[in-house]
Amino acid sequence: MKWVFTLGLAALLLGALPAAAQSEAARIAWPPPVYDVAGTVAVLGTVNPPDLQAYFLEVAVYDQATPQWIPASLPATQPVTDGVLAEWITTLVPDGIYRLRLRAQLRSGAVLTDEVGPLRVANALERPAGEARALLPPPTAAPPPRLENTLPVPVGGQVTYFTDATIAHMQSAGMTWVKWQIPFIIGDTNLINVARDRITWSHNAGFNALLSITGEVDELRELGEAYYPIFAEFLGQVAALGPDAIEVWNEMNIDREWPAGRISARSYVAMLRQAHAAIKAANPNVMVIAGAPAPTGFFGGCSNAGCDDGDYYWNLANNGVTDYADCIGVHYNEGILPPSQRGGDPRDNYPTRYFPLMVNRAAAPFRGTDIPLCFTEIGYLSPEGYGPLPPAFAWGSGTSVQEQAEWLRDAIRLAAEFPNTRIALMIVFNMDFDRYDRDPQAGYAIIRPDGSCPACEAIASLRQTRG
Repeated sequence: MKWVFTLGLAALLLGALPAAAQSEAARIAWPPPVYDVAGTVAVLGTVNPPDLQAYFLEVAVYDQATPQWIPASLPATQPVTDGVLAEWITTLVPDGIYRLRLRAQLRSGAVLTDEVGPLRVANALERPAGEARALLPPPTAAPPPRLENTLPVPVGGQVTYFTDATIAHMQSAGMTWVKWQIPFIIGDTNLINVARDRITWSHNAGFNALLSITGEVDELRELGEAYYPIFAEFLGQVAALGPDAIEVWNEMNIDREWPAGRISARSYVAMLRQAHAAIKAANPNVMVIAGAPAPTGFFGGCSNAGCDDGDYYWNLANNGVTDYADCIGVHYNEGILPPSQRGGDPRDNYPTRYFPLMVNRAAAPFRGTDIPLCFTEIGYLSPEGYGPLPPAFAWGSGTSVQEQAEWLRDAIRLAAEFPNTRIALMIVFNMDFDRYDRDPQAGYAIIRPDGSCPACEAIASLRQTRG
C-alpha cells in the first residue's frame, strides 16, 4: 500500500512540474534503446545537478502521441554518478514497447530529464531454445580515495542521510570513515545495489566505507546453520564491490540480534568463518570486523538466552575468532562521565559505564595477539535541544552538548594512548539521526537540531599536520 500511495502522489505532482530540459547532469546510461528487459532491472546513469531536490523514473507507452507518464520508481534525493539510479520493476506494466524517462526536480523549480526508448518489456516472451536475454555485468562502486589520517586514531561517523552539510562537518573534523548499516534479507537482490551506492557515495565524498551488515533473526532461527553459507555468499558479493571494511553482524550476544536459545560465541564464529572466507576470496583488501557485542551485565554471565559482553569476548577468543577477523568490534554508548574516569558513576560501578574499563574488557582476551579493537559505535547521549529523554534513557539527562563534544574528543585522544592495546578505528554514533522517541537516537547525533556540530569542532582540535 505504501508503494501505491507514494507512486500515486508522484503522479499527482507531474502536472504541476515545469517544462523539462536535457542535461549531462541527468542521464540514463543503461538500458540502451532497442533493448528488451524483464523482471527487476537496475537502471544505470547519473543524476548529480548541484541543486537536486529529488528524482524518479517514469515510463510511457512508446507510440502514444501524448505520452501518459507513469512513475516507475520511488522518489530519491541522493545524487548518483555512473551508478544505479533505481530499480525498475517491469512486471508492474503489461508487456509491450515503452519509453523510460529520468525526471529530476531542482530546488530552483527547474526539471531535468533524459529519455531512452524504445524498450521492450518482455516478461512473458517465449524465447527460442538456447537464446538468453543479454545482460551487462553488474556496475562496480567507485574506487576508494587516497586518504591521510590526521587524528590520533582513524575516526568516522555513522550516517543516515549523508547530506552535503553532514559531509562538510565530517571533513572539518578530520574524519576518514563513513559507517552504513545494511540489512540482509534472503531473496532481496536490490540490497547489492544499496551496498554499491553507499560505497560509491562514501568514496566520491573522500571517505572509506564501513558496511555493518546483519541478517534477519527470524531467517537465521528458521534455517540454523544452513543460513551461514547464504549469508556468506551475500557478503562475498558485497566485498567484490570494494568496501574498505565489513562488520559481520552486530550485538549478537542478545536476543534482539540472534535467536534466543542459540546465543553463543561458538555459533557466531562458525558463521564468521564462512563469511570471512567469502569476503577474502572476493577482495582480500576488505577489513573484516567481528561484530561488536552489546555492552551489558544483564545476564550475569552466559547462557543460550543471552551473554554479558565481557564473557562473550572471552568466548570469542576461545573459539578462535582471531583466525577469521582483522579487528574486534566494540560498542560504548552509556557513558555519563569523562572518558578518563574509572569510577564514580551514580548508577553503579559496572565496567561498561567507563571508557577505559570498556577498552580493557574488550582487549583482555586478546592480549598476546596482534589483533586491534575497532569501536564501531562510540557515543554520548544528550537531550539538549530535544526535550526530556524517555524513562529507559533518563540516565543521560544530565549530559550537555558541550560535554558530549569534549568527551568524544578526549576518548579519541585516549584511544591512542592505551598501553598494549591498539585501537584501529573509532566510529562516532552518530552523525545525523533524527529519531527521538522511546529510542532517542537523535540525542546521540553530534549534528544538533540547529545544524551545528560542536563535537566536530572539538575533534578537529586533535588534528595534526603530517610532516
